[in-house]
Amino acid sequence: MSITPLDIESRRFRRELFGYSRREVEQLVRAAADALSQANLEREELNRRLDSARRDVDEFRGREKTLIEALAAADRLAEERKAVAQEHAERLLREARDQAEDLLSRTRSDLTRIEQQIIRVKVERENFENRLLALLDEHRRMVEIRRQEAGLSDKLRARTTLPPTVQPTDVNE
Repeated sequence: MSITPLDIESRRFRRELFGYSRREVEQLVRAAADALSQANLEREELNRRLDSARRDVDEFRGREKTLIEALAAADRLAEERKAVAQEHAERLLREARDQAEDLLSRTRSDLTRIEQQIIRVKVERENFENRLLALLDEHRRMVEIRRQEAGLSDKLRARTTLPPTVQPTDVNE
């Protein structure tokens, strides 16, 4: 049975010869004691639950703090790794540019060397063609000289008394 403060204040006892009814007063006292005992038990249970809830809250706050610290550490680590990756990418890009510039420089050097070789070959070809033409001109002059000499010998032969059907063959022609 639950008893409230209002029940106690509003309770009226019957009057008897020596005051209030002892039985009613004892019943009220027992009911009040039971209610107070029950309230104390409930209060203790609530205090235990409150303590447990506070411990849970403290534990959750500790976990929250740990999580926040872990997230902050993960954030820092991610930023550090991002910075390292960015630096690595920039270094790779610089190396690639350096290699490309080196390759381009070597290619330009090779191109210059090849162009110079082409010019030399053209000059050599032109020199060869000029020497060949000079040799051909020389050979043509020699052929003309031989023909002229052969023409003189033909004139000489014609003066000789050989019959016209018998002609000496010119071995040098």
